[in-house]
Amino acid sequence: MKKILLLAAFTVSVSSLLGQVTLTQETHGFLADQKNPMVLTQYVDPGVSGKNVVWDFSKLEVQNSFTGSIESYYTSKCCSKFSKGNVVLEEFGNFFVFESTPTSLEQVGYMSGNGVTRFEYTKPFVKMQYPFTFGSTYSGNYDGNYIVNDNVIGKISGTYLVEGDGFGRLILPNGRTLDNVLRVKEVRTTKQVFNNGSALITDITYRWYVSQHRFPVLVLIRSEVKGENSEPVISTRAAYNSNVMNATMEAPLDQASNINLSVYPNPYSQKVKIEFTTAERGQVNLSIFDMSGKMVKQIENSTLDAGLKRYEFSAKALGLTGGTYILKLKAGQVEETRKLIEL
Repeated sequence: MKKILLLAAFTVSVSSLLGQVTLTQETHGFLADQKNPMVLTQYVDPGVSGKNVVWDFSKLEVQNSFTGSIESYYTSKCCSKFSKGNVVLEEFGNFFVFESTPTSLEQVGYMSGNGVTRFEYTKPFVKMQYPFTFGSTYSGNYDGNYIVNDNVIGKISGTYLVEGDGFGRLILPNGRTLDNVLRVKEVRTTKQVFNNGSALITDITYRWYVSQHRFPVLVLIRSEVKGENSEPVISTRAAYNSNVMNATMEAPLDQASNINLSVYPNPYSQKVKIEFTTAERGQVNLSIFDMSGKMVKQIENSTLDAGLKRYEFSAKALGLTGGTYILKLKAGQVEETRKLIEL
């Protein structure tokens, strides 16, 4: 039943020492309506820790690709099964439920794609504490219920240790070299106790982050599962993000791969926050329409410099009723839309 979580979205910003990356919720946290295309590769040794490390993964053998997505808890098909959470990560058809706040990212549940198996955490697993940078570390424990077909069949409990253990240069298989990269090491143990026995799972995960990309640019995971009366079974998984901007090149990627439009929370009751990134200076139009196609608010219509843009919208503040609205963004040749739901 154990699934390996590849995606972990953490916020990244440039800090003091040598452009050091700092993880926060604000720009790289778990936000709804985000997609993350990754390329699966074979697993290799994660390399050494420390300052000014060069991690050369240029020879990784590519296998295939997948896309993870972040959904709003309120619109995800798994939300009715859990009593808390505000964002959901969907990977390989499975759902990981999180509570994302400015100070932490906590996993509060898991559900298999067919809905049969669930983990509900009574004490959450803290995936990230903010702010987090090279040299940061924290640890703790978690527990919860093991549920099959809506029946509790056992318990889960475990420990975690998370540390920013490396900082340096990363070389990816696509030939891109990234400087000022933070590596985060996560060691997590999970004990599952159920009717017919128990199992101990140990996951060791390495994730690399850069300041200009929302998601990890490389992930390496090693898992060991040991039953009560069986030998350990080891499995591995690895993936890198082929869309990340090359930090050593002046020319950015195509704007369509970098716009990263997000709206959160959604549905919302007071204000919805709108964020996106433009890769180059250009014309930007951001407008809100009602369901009849009438424009009710033009938020932006001007030439803007490249970078992260943030806006807010509230139908109530405009004297409009709650309900469903359409957000339309055009930035250069890129056009995207999102449905907004005001409660």
